[in-house]
Amino acid sequence: MPLARIEIRTGKPVEYRQSLIESVREAFLDALQTPEAALWIRLCERKEENFLIPPGRSDDAVLIEVSLIAGRSVEKKESLYRAIVEHLARDPGVPPDDVCIAVYEPPAENWAERGGVSAARR
Repeated sequence: MPLARIEIRTGKPVEYRQSLIESVREAFLDALQTPEAALWIRLCERKEENFLIPPGRSDDAVLIEVSLIAGRSVEKKESLYRAIVEHLARDPGVPPDDVCIAVYEPPAENWAERGGVSAARR
């Protein structure tokens, strides 16, 4: 049940925003073989004054926070990072240096879905 939150500055057209979501979705499918029914992706827009972008990055910078149940190898996570960057570069054209990805890995007992059943009990 991966969760992905994409954060960008406001003002991008709907097609661009949809392309960001689709590119991240495809990266999860490619790199982690995530079942689509388990994948949650949301895009959050922030006003410029509420989204400080570090120097050296453009106004098109994208911050992606991913939550995964703990246990994937470093190689699998690196595969996901590469897939996200490659898909975003291809469409909608986000420069690789404008992508920042952070992964959080809470233990399975901190996840519940479909009636509140803990992932640790599945």
